[in-house]
Amino acid sequence: MKTVEMENMELLQEIVALKTKLQSIYKQVGPSSSEYITLSIKLNLLMNKYFEEKAEELVSI
Repeated sequence: MKTVEMENMELLQEIVALKTKLQSIYKQVGPSSSEYITLSIKLNLLMNKYFEEKAEELVSI
């Protein structure tokens, strides 16, 4: 029986919080604000980190 790895909950919570904040900013000022762009870049980096962690898990199986 394979052991299931625990998700990086801290990273997932940060991703969800950023997505929620981005939606709010988008509704208020649109996608051209500097805050929206900065948070979009941060979200992209966090998503890449999450996918890298998942890929490492798959390779180690």
